[in-house]
Amino acid sequence: MALLTKTYRESAMRRIISVTVLAGLLSACSSAPVQQPIAAATADTVSAIEPQIIRREVPIPDELVYDFLLAEFALRQGDYRQALRLYQDLAKQVDDVEVSARATRIAQFLGDESAVSELVKRWLAQEPNNPEAGRLAGILALRRGAGATAFDYFYDAAQEGAIVDFGMLARAYPDLSSPEREILKQRIDATLDGSQERSLTFARALMAAEDGDNARALTFVNELLAAEPQNIQALMLQARLQLSLKHESPLEGLAQAVKTNPNNEALRQHYAQLLAGTDVSAARTQYEILSADHPRKGEYLMALALLNKELNDFLAAKAYLRQCLALEQLIDEAHYYLGEIAQQEGALQAAMDHYQQVGDGQHFLIASRRVAAMLLQTNQLEELHAYLENQRTRFPRRGEQLFALEAQVLSTAEEDKATVELLNKALTVYPNSESLRYARAMAAQRLGNLAQLEADLRIILSISPNNATVLNALGYTLADQTDRYEEAFELISKALELAPGEPAILDSMGWVLFKLDRLQEAEQQLQLAYQQMEDPEIAAHLGEVLMAMGKAEEATKLWTAAIEAAPQHQALIDTLKRLQPALLATQ
Repeated sequence: MALLTKTYRESAMRRIISVTVLAGLLSACSSAPVQQPIAAATADTVSAIEPQIIRREVPIPDELVYDFLLAEFALRQGDYRQALRLYQDLAKQVDDVEVSARATRIAQFLGDESAVSELVKRWLAQEPNNPEAGRLAGILALRRGAGATAFDYFYDAAQEGAIVDFGMLARAYPDLSSPEREILKQRIDATLDGSQERSLTFARALMAAEDGDNARALTFVNELLAAEPQNIQALMLQARLQLSLKHESPLEGLAQAVKTNPNNEALRQHYAQLLAGTDVSAARTQYEILSADHPRKGEYLMALALLNKELNDFLAAKAYLRQCLALEQLIDEAHYYLGEIAQQEGALQAAMDHYQQVGDGQHFLIASRRVAAMLLQTNQLEELHAYLENQRTRFPRRGEQLFALEAQVLSTAEEDKATVELLNKALTVYPNSESLRYARAMAAQRLGNLAQLEADLRIILSISPNNATVLNALGYTLADQTDRYEEAFELISKALELAPGEPAILDSMGWVLFKLDRLQEAEQQLQLAYQQMEDPEIAAHLGEVLMAMGKAEEATKLWTAAIEAAPQHQALIDTLKRLQPALLATQ
């Protein structure tokens, strides 16, 4: 710009420069690699940043002509940040709507939310009824959680002729505060009577559904369909709502829409998905049509596999799953379900082969658990350890979970010494893992190592002092296996404050009260626990308290029912051996 002579500049200052020149410059922005526009700003963000042809000329003050030229050249050279900085300054100095609008569009294109927010306020102050500015202001209001304000902007913009996606309100609705939700609904309800904005009615229906008020949501949808009987989105929502409300023929309207629009893939897919919950055979028919039209679409093949599996047609299910593998789509899911079918058919080796090919996704842990269970079932403990060790090497981010899985399997096999050894190793890798430390504490308890149990549980409590499960575990152990009853009572009391009404903690409280010779209180707590969960260990404790209170007949009745329901429960058996062995003789 240093080449511009004083004469040229003075000449330029005397001219009226049309900002229309910027239209060509800004259109070049569309091919430049810059940041994305403000996320989810509009349904068509590009239309908000492309400049409109300005039909009038904007008189530029002489002293700012040079700055406008700099801004134009910055745009031409692709220096959009510099152009935005210059236009922000010019918008403050030139009280003209076209300058504010241009600056706003550049800021929106760059995704500079702070700049957009500042500039759109100026634009609306200069042109309050501009629909583009109003829509953009609504988007910004919605992003900061001001749903009612956003609605006001959107509605005014729509009245001025802008195409507004009122669905944005429904999509943002779950994240709004409760007061903001209520105000937004009130604003919409007050408007709907005289509004022709069908998308607003649909948005209001979605909000009612989000609130769990499906009956009201259906009312809104039916109103919309009365005006637009072929509204596909409304028909799909109507079907879902009628299903939830258990209407007699909930999918009738959707079925008719599918017949009327046989080539509408999304509509047929939605119909098939809803049918899967009510009529599996009919759903299969719809997915067969979809798959025939789109033979390389793995999601339809997977749906057909699962529907056939549910119908016990394993041959067809396996064929569809193998097609997924051949297309290299949904590979993990295909191996998982092939493994599940093989396991159901009793082909354990084939099941393990498929499960072991499931990658690090949704089904990874359950597939690994099933392989481990089958190896345990066939008494292949060394192979089990080698398998899970290999899994930890292949999927290091799953290491902690895989250690916990192996510990659980060893515990099931009553290999408590091996469980502790494994967890000792695991805790050197994950020293802050509360789940692994808790597992070691429980294994130590089974080995009679109360010192290790208490040490581990107290370490967990030093990290998570309000862990009700750990407080209860330590308190119960102290009450059951030591004479530190007052200490146990404090721990269990805190656990009960954190989880009032939890049956396991009520049982612990009853047991420690029994140890403290507070029999009436103990009975009360244990009765509450047993009412909520008829667990044989609670029955053992409650029966012992009843016996201590001289209620032998009541205790016998309770124990008789409990031992019939759980004849192998060790804690109950041990109690009966001590207090009423005759009941065991009848089993």
